[in-house]
Amino acid sequence: MSQDIQDDEPEEEELDGVEDDEAETDGRSRSSGYPGGAEAWDEILACPLEIRFTQDKIHPFFYRRGPIVNVLPKIRAVGNEDGSCDLVPPFAPIHCLRKGSVLWSLDNRRLYALQLVAMDLWPRPCRVRCLSRERLPRHKLKTQYRKFNTRSDGRTIAVTTRYQNFDTWNWQERAAEIELYSLSKRLSVVFTTFEALPVLGAMLFRTGYTGLQSRWPLIISFLLAFSLDFTRQQVPFLEKQLCLLQVQAIQREESLIKLSWQGDDVQGVCKLQLAAIMAITLLMMLPCIFGIAEVKVRSSVFSCWLGVAFMLLIQLMFALQRTESSEKVDDAAEAASDNEEGSDDKAADKAAADT
Repeated sequence: MSQDIQDDEPEEEELDGVEDDEAETDGRSRSSGYPGGAEAWDEILACPLEIRFTQDKIHPFFYRRGPIVNVLPKIRAVGNEDGSCDLVPPFAPIHCLRKGSVLWSLDNRRLYALQLVAMDLWPRPCRVRCLSRERLPRHKLKTQYRKFNTRSDGRTIAVTTRYQNFDTWNWQERAAEIELYSLSKRLSVVFTTFEALPVLGAMLFRTGYTGLQSRWPLIISFLLAFSLDFTRQQVPFLEKQLCLLQVQAIQREESLIKLSWQGDDVQGVCKLQLAAIMAITLLMMLPCIFGIAEVKVRSSVFSCWLGVAFMLLIQLMFALQRTESSEKVDDAAEAASDNEEGSDDKAADKAAADT
């Protein structure tokens, strides 16, 4: 089977053989492998997660290097003082076209390998040395712009051969899965607490320490916590959306809020995710607040509850507004990139007609 896969030679990266022969063991190349030489490309440091694919599918094997997954252990991560990591791959730097603020990779298999390693280090920011330029030489427009056939805005790519599909990769979905595990643990602590406290309150009810009129608020609080916990496990849609917001906040390098009860080694949460946790907490507190026997105490506690809920609503509105503003900026950058790509396509067609 492996022989059949190797015989199915990938076509999308025509210059891999040239670059592999010229690549040094430390990841630096003596030549760019592209027309014009290395001096025609700008050397930059970029996060591999911010670089987009130009194709919908890639071959699972490197030319002369075997499977892509076999190269992953050879990609070294060098830590920096600011907490970020520099990735040092065993192959030459990937080449990118710069369209506005968006980088498009011309070496999709190498980008796939770098993104796999970057996700192993998530949420630590990663950088890698790249070579970029705004447009390709005129005589390479026709051959290289064939790669621009992505239908997912460069975010998803399929690792496939002629007869078998090995993987469908989207780093944002993978990051959301990692964040979903962390969010699930946080919510489990909250729901477990509100499921245990009513039981403890019911046991201490006859002592009068609870300050409640009856056991009904405790029963309602327990059922509410249990039903919300059961619903979020059966319908994880809202949790996934919160995780995507967390991924976007990390990608935009927003400041995260660390929860003290989770320890110092755990990453923080974004404001929208924290607002959701607080909203659930406030909701499950309501039955016990309305069940307080003393009218003045009940009124005071409910006033505090309203104040916290109001401030939470204001913070949530500001966070949503900032998120929408960031999305508009990203959409504008993508629109500018699409316009430049359209002009380059016309140039490629003209170059092809001339040749």
